[in-house]
Amino acid sequence: MTAATTCAADSCDNTIPDRTGQRGRPFKYCSPKCRPSTFRRNGSRQPLLVEVDQPDTDPDGDALHQPRSWTVRLRRGPNTVTVGQNLGRFSATALARDLQQLLDPQPGGTIE
Repeated sequence: MTAATTCAADSCDNTIPDRTGQRGRPFKYCSPKCRPSTFRRNGSRQPLLVEVDQPDTDPDGDALHQPRSWTVRLRRGPNTVTVGQNLGRFSATALARDLQQLLDPQPGGTIE
């Protein structure tokens, strides 16, 4: 018979079996849901945004006069990932729409 301890999470009273005689560290939490994480500590995660932008300048600082210079980015807080650049307006809009549908699908909707 092994002794049981209580989960270390503040709002959990579940028991955790003792790992005496087993390899590895003893468990502190009864499940992954009880383990603290940055997401749970902050209460909410910043939303993931899809942005379509037509920059006025290129990375070198030169003025852009190209009609095919649209950029699509994913942004969460200060972090960004460029998904496509030097796209036409319609291609950039379609890519952004597809990404948004992938990230936040409508209930019962289908992806074409």
